[in-house]
Amino acid sequence: MRKRLSAKVSVAPFHVGVVLTPGFSLMAFASTVEPLRGANLIQGDVLYRWSHLSPEGGMVASGGRLEVKTQPLPKPADADLDMIVVCGGMGSDSYRHPKLTAFLRQMMRRDVMIGSVSTASFILAEAGLLDHRRCTVHWDYIEAFQEAFPQIDVINELFVIDGNVFTCAGGTAAMDVMLQFIRQRQGDLFASQVSDQFIYGTIRQPRDAQRMTLRNRLGVSQPALVKAIEIMESAVEAPLRSPDIARRVGVSTRQLERLFTRYLSCTPSQHYIRLRLEKARKLLRHSTLSVLEVGVASGFTSASHFARAYRQHFKRVPSADRTPETVPFLAEEREGPPRRKPRS
Repeated sequence: MRKRLSAKVSVAPFHVGVVLTPGFSLMAFASTVEPLRGANLIQGDVLYRWSHLSPEGGMVASGGRLEVKTQPLPKPADADLDMIVVCGGMGSDSYRHPKLTAFLRQMMRRDVMIGSVSTASFILAEAGLLDHRRCTVHWDYIEAFQEAFPQIDVINELFVIDGNVFTCAGGTAAMDVMLQFIRQRQGDLFASQVSDQFIYGTIRQPRDAQRMTLRNRLGVSQPALVKAIEIMESAVEAPLRSPDIARRVGVSTRQLERLFTRYLSCTPSQHYIRLRLEKARKLLRHSTLSVLEVGVASGFTSASHFARAYRQHFKRVPSADRTPETVPFLAEEREGPPRRKPRS
């Protein structure tokens, strides 16, 4: 049975507090608040209102450097919020603020709906709000989330509603979860009208895929090649030999090599190591694993082999990708409390 967001139906407008974190995603932010504005427009009345919040108030810069003015987090006793949505982005995997953590925990005890979009799932997890719950996060951060919170059940879905907490992959998926919420309060027809206002089409369901299919991503549809790459993607930490992959696909090793050369202009082993190095780069940027641990998680048994392959592919040493250079506020974060270590 699909779990639903429960909400108190009242005459007063439903109040959503949107908490912005440094480097928040503009796409996720707009996809959160625009359906609420669209609902008010269609109704011709104020069904929803929203406030922009942050721990200290003031201007908060998005990942694209556009700044939004926010109000300080209210005292929980004075907060007239029906829902809180924490909007994350680049850097949210390491962003921590004691005031925000305390606020979320207190509002949780008051049975206020709390959600996250994009990488803000890390913030909810660190606050303990996702313990014993299912959740999701942007696909690019799933592996880092699993490493940081192995006790939490994270799944690759657009959004997950578990009781009074929801998590969302981010991007336009935030629109899907808000439209789902509007549908539960105002009905299917009304939600469809809101969706049409944004030329959005069908409202996606939680279990719809976050990413394009492998066929679309690669631009190829050759069945044996697609299956071979699916096998590679599922066995990154313990890589398989090309003959083993060929046998699972049902072709000879030579046929497999010809398919990769014809459609991707590389050998199977070249594509495989590229996949492993891409995973390594994600873990370096979004987790606190050591460089050696990242290499092992990406299928390299030798630190020197990992460093050499990484440098050859990315033209830089692995340690240079520990923190994205395009997010300067992360350097300021490092001056505060130390980054968390993965939980055992």
